[in-house]
Amino acid sequence: MTLKDRIRTAREYAGFTQKELADRVDISQTAIHKLECGRSRSSRRTVAIALACGVNPIWLETGEGDMILGGAGRGAQVSDLDAPYFLSGAQDFISAPILNWQDARFWPNEKEQMETDTPQGYAPIPHIAGNRSFGLKISGDSMSPEFSEGDVIVVDPEMEAKHNHFVVVYLPHENDVTFKQLTIDGGRRYLKPANPRYPIIPMDEDARVCGVAVGKFKEYV
Repeated sequence: MTLKDRIRTAREYAGFTQKELADRVDISQTAIHKLECGRSRSSRRTVAIALACGVNPIWLETGEGDMILGGAGRGAQVSDLDAPYFLSGAQDFISAPILNWQDARFWPNEKEQMETDTPQGYAPIPHIAGNRSFGLKISGDSMSPEFSEGDVIVVDPEMEAKHNHFVVVYLPHENDVTFKQLTIDGGRRYLKPANPRYPIIPMDEDARVCGVAVGKFKEYV
């Protein structure tokens, strides 16, 4: 079975149309069509396709191993923001929605105030992340070199923020959501960029931690 056959099999297993699968992995329907017709022989979104369809990413990429890890049932799939988490048969493969930065302040308890109910995509996350975790795509260089533009950080909104944790914080006075390292000194809290070219920011009392970064996801192509 070739890659094009495996992708079609995975999509049909999940019960998706080409358009539905394309929307879930943030690529065009044309790209899915080309993959299934064999006109494209590889894709940087293979892991995302596997996660969306609830199949083994290694099987989808290489044809090796079982299609379904651990006997996951048919229909293990990503749905909407009300139920974005799923297992593809093993706890190593969990998926969560990638949000825009402003919506991070409303997740997960005020979703009705979010700008959009459609995520920017889905990211595989480590099993240590809580089941309400979400992703954010890094922009800018204030947290480089540890976090580069385009990296997706995995944020757990239920984890307690402690000294030296990387945190996503809502700053009401600036109406902005930022990502920095939390530093606590003498009871005072500060937000420290990883890039020394940026200043350390005192954290106001009304600033709110939206979550703690527990991992990141990087694509190389």
